[in-house]
Amino acid sequence: MRALRTIGIAALTVVIASSFARAAERVDLLLVLAADISRSMDEAKFQLQRSGYAAAFSNPQVIEAIRAGPSGRIAVTFIEWSGPLSQQIVVDWTLINNDRMAHEFSDRIVEAPRAFADSTSISGGIAFAMAQLERAPIAASSTFRGTATTMVVAP
Repeated sequence: MRALRTIGIAALTVVIASSFARAAERVDLLLVLAADISRSMDEAKFQLQRSGYAAAFSNPQVIEAIRAGPSGRIAVTFIEWSGPLSQQIVVDWTLINNDRMAHEFSDRIVEAPRAFADSTSISGGIAFAMAQLERAPIAASSTFRGTATTMVVAP
C-alpha cells in the first residue's frame, strides 16, 4: 500500500511539473547585466554605469526592440561584482514585456544602494554571472524559457 501511494505521489509530481513546463512563458532572451563596482570605480563612474543601464531600459527604442522579438519579452537580472567573494544580485530576474516593466526595472537599478567596493576579480564576476544564468527561472522553475542567453560584463 505504501509503495502504491509513493508511486501515485511521484506520478502526480511528474504531471504537475510537466503542466508547469508547458505553461512556462517564452522569452526571447535571458540577459545578465554584470557591473564592476570595485575600488577602481569611483562614485562618478559608478553612477554613470547605473544611469546608463537605467536609461537603456527607459529608452523607447530598446523597449520596441524587446517587443519586436518573437515572444515580445525578455528576462533580465542586474548584478554587481568586485572581489573574488564580492558579488551581489541588485535586481533579480525580471520579465520585461512592456513600458511599465522596463521602467520599473530601470528604477530599481537606480534606487539600489552600492553594496561594496572591493578589489577587482573579473573571473569572480563572470562566474557569478554564469551562476545567475544557471539559476534563472528557466532552470529553477521553468517560468522563463529563453531562446538565447547573454551576459554583459561591464569593466
